[in-house]
Amino acid sequence: MQPTNRLSLALRLTAAAALLAVLGLWIATGAHAGWTQTSRVVVQHDEITGIDFPVREKTFVAGVEVLAAGAGVAAALATASIFTNGRHA
Repeated sequence: MQPTNRLSLALRLTAAAALLAVLGLWIATGAHAGWTQTSRVVVQHDEITGIDFPVREKTFVAGVEVLAAGAGVAAALATASIFTNGRHA
């Protein structure tokens, strides 16, 4: 078994951290299985007239493309760590 050099280890740790960070972001914003949303519609009730009406409020809900992009970056870093494994002078 070959010893792992510092660059390879750093790339693997960065890949793991990137994957955990994007997964945490995705879960924290609602784990939305669709596309990213930057606003949502909330129904409010007017107490005087008794009418319900929609109001659009700004929010950020990460979608699956954010999760996929983060996983892709993590995979690229993990792949790069394989090619830096101890073959230098």
